[in-house]
Amino acid sequence: MQARILIIEDDQNIVSVFQDGLEMEGYEVDVAYNSEEGWEKYQQHYYDVVIVDWKMGKMDGVQVLKNINDMHPNAKVIMITGFGDVKTVIEAQHYHAFDCLQKPVDMKVLLQTVQEALKRRDSVIEALEEWVETHPEEADRLQRATLTKTGEMQVWSAKQVLEENTPFGREEYKNLLKLTTDLLTRGKLR
Repeated sequence: MQARILIIEDDQNIVSVFQDGLEMEGYEVDVAYNSEEGWEKYQQHYYDVVIVDWKMGKMDGVQVLKNINDMHPNAKVIMITGFGDVKTVIEAQHYHAFDCLQKPVDMKVLLQTVQEALKRRDSVIEALEEWVETHPEEADRLQRATLTKTGEMQVWSAKQVLEENTPFGREEYKNLLKLTTDLLTRGKLR
């Protein structure tokens, strides 16, 4: 499955270059030209990586990063900034930005950073998948209840979520990662 990337950037020329380069590498790319639109898209879809500009619109990239971090602390967000000071980098790291790149961004550097973000995400996913394979009974017991789009209650086991290959299933899978931190670090549930 190809990775899905969201670009949140108000400069249409930068968006065009980023989008073309990422799509040539086989990534599925969505675009938002301001933070409000980007935040709305993020809440509606699953994204493997988010690329967001630091300064723009009413809600700046830092606020988008804060919102994403509050919703999904393990999300891979790459900040793009024209301001290369230490304070900017520290603030981005405080809200768990995967990386902070200074404009103008070389396309090769952006592609390498996206690939690194995906590798980090994939290693966590592989660890959980391995755990589910080696502990199938526990994986079936570890459940999360969600509401379906029709408003009905749906109960998902970790195994079922892993078997789902949809954006919704992948989102639930990310939520299960949060629930299984103890399993991965201590080898047992508390």
